[in-house]
Amino acid sequence: MAAVSGRERDVVQPFLLEQASVRGRFVRLCETVRYVLGAHAYPPPVARQLGELLVLAATFVGALKFQGTFSLQVRGEGPLSLLVVDVTNDGTMRGYAAFAADRLAALEEDIPCARLFGSGVLALTVDQRAAGGGIHQGVVRLDGESLAEAVGTYFRKSEQLPTAIRVASGLDPLDGRWRAAGLILQAMPGEGSADPEERREHWRRVVMLLATVSEAELLGDHLAIEQVLFRLFHEEGVRLFPPATVRPGCSCEKARVLELLRGFPREELAAMRLEDGAIEAVCEFCGRRYRLGPEEVEGLLHRAKDAAARDPAR
Repeated sequence: MAAVSGRERDVVQPFLLEQASVRGRFVRLCETVRYVLGAHAYPPPVARQLGELLVLAATFVGALKFQGTFSLQVRGEGPLSLLVVDVTNDGTMRGYAAFAADRLAALEEDIPCARLFGSGVLALTVDQRAAGGGIHQGVVRLDGESLAEAVGTYFRKSEQLPTAIRVASGLDPLDGRWRAAGLILQAMPGEGSADPEERREHWRRVVMLLATVSEAELLGDHLAIEQVLFRLFHEEGVRLFPPATVRPGCSCEKARVLELLRGFPREELAAMRLEDGAIEAVCEFCGRRYRLGPEEVEGLLHRAKDAAARDPAR
């Protein structure tokens, strides 16, 4: 197969370390990160964490078989209260962060992940309702010093899979724009050597090798993905598989905005109206603005009034 060059950056490259019976995925995101972070003026600590969560969500592309949306969501009690990333089965990604600017400004510049989120949880959700399926969710405590550690904890505890992850998110020194990348390794239970100790030794060795990769190697396009993998794991027998593409995009549309607003009580809809009687809604993910004219708003109010008449508790 053709290798993935360093400049084809919004990709998920799956691979196998044949000698160690370890599978992995290498993610590089450029345009997707810039699309998501460019929709809002996120402070650097928030942008860095959201960039890393985008990478972590992308590692599931191709690894999970689903028709719908996979989401990673972090909720905490610290200055950074919410991170959410959605990725569809065709690799379209979006993300959003909510934070308290005043609490964030009171902290030092290099803020540990644990202090940004405080106590919190990491939720992994597969939503296949649009394809006639259901919703499946796993939740773990936000333990460890990074989001990567929290995802690794989920795999070890919930899926019983030894997992090691390295992620990086930062500004490109050449153009000053954000980039993000990461590597995930997972042992394949029941495969490889029949000797359990030999399998453990293989795993220890590849984890040690993973620890040697630098942020510059992960993020930079001076090295192609396959060059980084072969530098790290050439003795393990690197086998590359066809890559999955990732691209930015948002699923918001006016019809969905209308459907959301139909769920609001009449009093709240009336309070949203502007001086000219219209309502403006902004997508939290992409920042796109939707304007509902006065006639459309009157229709919503009339519908809400009818609903209230049918249901006095509303």
